[in-house]
Order: sequence, then C-alpha cells, then structure tokens
Amino acid sequence: MMADLFWTIHNDARFHLRGDPSDKERITMIISTLRILTAPRSRAEVVRTLAAQLGPLRVQSGCLRCDLYQDIENREIVTLVEEWESQAKLDVRLRSEEYRAVLETIEMAQEQPVIHFDTVTRRTGLEIVASARG
Repeated sequence: MMADLFWTIHNDARFHLRGDPSDKERITMIISTLRILTAPRSRAEVVRTLAAQLGPLRVQSGCLRCDLYQDIENREIVTLVEEWESQAKLDVRLRSEEYRAVLETIEMAQEQPVIHFDTVTRRTGLEIVASARG
C-alpha cells in the first residue's frame, strides 16, 4: 500500500518527475507565504478579499497550488500560501492588478505581516517517513 501511495504522489501532474519513480523528485518552484494578523474589524474583509483570489489563481498559468488558512488558535490570523512553477510566473502574479488587492489586505493588518518566498529544489513525500521508520 505504501508503494501505491508513493507512486500516486510522484505521478501528480503538477510536478515534474525525472528518472525512475523510486528517485526523489527534483523540481524548482517558489512558495509564497503571507501571514496576516487581522484587526477584528477588518477580518471579514481580509478573508473575503483573499478567498476571492483562490479560484482565479488556481487556473492561472504557472500556479501549482494556492490555499487560504485560518489559524485554529487565533481566528484573527490568516495565511495565504501559493506555489509557483517559476520565478517568472510568480513575477507576473506580483505585478498583476489582482495582487494589488492582496497588498491592500496587508494595509489592514493589525501588525506587520509575515511574507516570504521560498525556492524549493526538491520535494519528497512518504518515502522520507518510510526511510526514517526503517
């Protein structure tokens, strides 16, 4: 069963498998993470604005994934995570009018938001768990 799950994960069309399926995936992608502590009065507007980004983003060229999360310990914290196939595709996003709405939500934050961009060159899955557990 672990092998079947491993194969399913590695044949996900969003990622580029190179070589034998038992090899670790070698990819390059950018993960954008925006974490906002919203002011209570603006929380609904921030969530509405960010949630409206999801549908159009998911069909945008180069977007591998995007998700909006609400912290379970503090409802005022929301996190937008986007995965991009390249820096060039992310740059198109960052220059877009749609991203202007994201920047406006940053203006509504109760404190300075956390925003970072991570470059990922390798992604592995359950094989790491299987290897660690022997």
